Amino acid sequence: MNVVPASENGSTTKSTHVGLRPSSDWHKRNFLTSVLIPSLFTKRAGKGGLPLFPKVKAGEICITWIGHASFLIQTKEVNVLIDPNWSMWLKVIKRLKKPGFDLFHLPEVDFVLVTHAHFDHLDRRTLRKIAADQPIVVPVGVGNLVHDLGFNIVHELDHWQRVELGPLCVSMTPCHHWGARMLHDSHRGFGGFHIQAEGRSIFHCGDSAYFNGFKEIGKRFDIEIALLPIGAYDPPSGREVHMNPEQAVQAFKELRAKMLVPMHYGSFRLGYEPLDEPPARLLACAREAGIEKKVLVMTEGTPVIL
Repeated sequence: MNVVPASENGSTTKSTHVGLRPSSDWHKRNFLTSVLIPSLFTKRAGKGGLPLFPKVKAGEICITWIGHASFLIQTKEVNVLIDPNWSMWLKVIKRLKKPGFDLFHLPEVDFVLVTHAHFDHLDRRTLRKIAADQPIVVPVGVGNLVHDLGFNIVHELDHWQRVELGPLCVSMTPCHHWGARMLHDSHRGFGGFHIQAEGRSIFHCGDSAYFNGFKEIGKRFDIEIALLPIGAYDPPSGREVHMNPEQAVQAFKELRAKMLVPMHYGSFRLGYEPLDEPPARLLACAREAGIEKKVLVMTEGTPVIL
């Protein structure tokens, strides 16, 4: 399980920090009164319950969207969790869509991957509950946040580095975001994951604004299924820190992926846009771009074999 550099091809694209200065007109709207307070009086949607996990055959991949950026990826041999979050609150932000299934229905997990340290992606309460002495992979500078949670080994990856986990090859890719959990810890890394398993491949983007690095990721890796964020594109700060649905379609094209699975919407209202707006905009853009058949809008808690 040694960490090794990914194969180099002469390119130099790295993860880049978004500009964190608020827009000049950010103060013209009030996120507290427009979004946070109304959310407190909004009933949570979703049922949770027992998912019907199918038996996965050799060469198949089963994907279950838990909600937000959380996924369970299953092959015939292993179960992998990415950015698991079963919490009902992000500090003062209420979860408005329940996780797709209850945590106690989670099957045995072999490996855990976390893309960055933000509270909606690295949830220590969830990680502590699912830790069962298995390995976890995080970006450089994030290991100290998970060392005490019950994992037997912590792999810290920089961009383009990879680690072999049993039958999986996991590589960390760049993105355009930032990784600080608190104001003072801007040293923490951030990125996405490319996962190869039994001749199949999945790319989990993590969080990212649109950037031209998607082209290089698409050149370096063969990507079959791209899990791309489409929400929180109208944040209270006015900063461009996440992709909107149209940018996700552009990223999908540049990644040269075969299937687009949207994520990072519908669970927590992190921006001014309504919770149901991102998938509607995505499908409209996909139709216009002629890729509608390549988009799979998942339902939380419903496994899909691909």
